[in-house]
Amino acid sequence: MQKLMLAFNFTPERLQALKMVALMAKVQLRAVERMDMCQSLGALVGLPGMERVAEEYTGLEAQEEMLFLCGINGPTLDRLLQGIKRSPLKQVALKAMLTPTNAEWTPVKLMAELAAEHEYMTKKSKGQRVMHKMQ
Repeated sequence: MQKLMLAFNFTPERLQALKMVALMAKVQLRAVERMDMCQSLGALVGLPGMERVAEEYTGLEAQEEMLFLCGINGPTLDRLLQGIKRSPLKQVALKAMLTPTNAEWTPVKLMAELAAEHEYMTKKSKGQRVMHKMQ
């Protein structure tokens, strides 16, 4: 499987910075258009047997930046994440790897799942910091 990164909802400036990171990590980058947000993630990365649907996405939800990684191993993932931290991007909050479960999800569903997880982890982390300060 090819090393592929799908980028969702990046501004042109941030997408350009991400292109440089992808080039250095030797990962193919593909920006996903809003109209393709109703496609399955498996179809977007070209998994065999995952067909595109005819409809186009017209919704307003799922506005956050998100990266979806496919075929990327440990060392490449490390280079990619370090490259993001060192670049003008600094961070991308929502990131996921291809799994058998999420291959059938749409980007909208994955973003909702990741956003909820990110919010939970952020609150949990802040709560731990407050408890630590109180001790």
